[in-house]
Amino acid sequence: MPDIKKKISIIRPTIDTKYHIDFEWWQDTDSNWRIFLFDLLCGHHREFFEDTKVTIKIDAVDAETAQITQVDGLLYTLMHHCAQKEDFIPTNLPLIARVFRVFLSNGNKPLSPNDLAPMVDRPARTILAALSGHRVYKGIRPISNR
Repeated sequence: MPDIKKKISIIRPTIDTKYHIDFEWWQDTDSNWRIFLFDLLCGHHREFFEDTKVTIKIDAVDAETAQITQVDGLLYTLMHHCAQKEDFIPTNLPLIARVFRVFLSNGNKPLSPNDLAPMVDRPARTILAALSGHRVYKGIRPISNR
């Protein structure tokens, strides 16, 4: 039988590479992800989601297609209510924490370091260096072209 080796594709991200929070990766690698998200909820919603071990599913309606899907209530509430508050992204947070909150507040739409730079008040190259290291922080990863 021939020796088949998988080709490893290493693509070096640039300041134009789009990133997002890969929630599937994050859930698979960090058992405390729900506790972390719970801590980001506004006071109004903390009581409702206080049992972080229970996943509450809610119906979400797509504004464009009117399609209804079941989603994680904590994550949906965080992104569509709490992350929309004016004080959700304090200026004194570390860079990765600010970037993470930007993704939550924009509905996790892909953004490049160039896009993020004015939002977090840091140079695009600094953001790229933080996001493109060997370690993945809070699931922030480049968009896969698969």
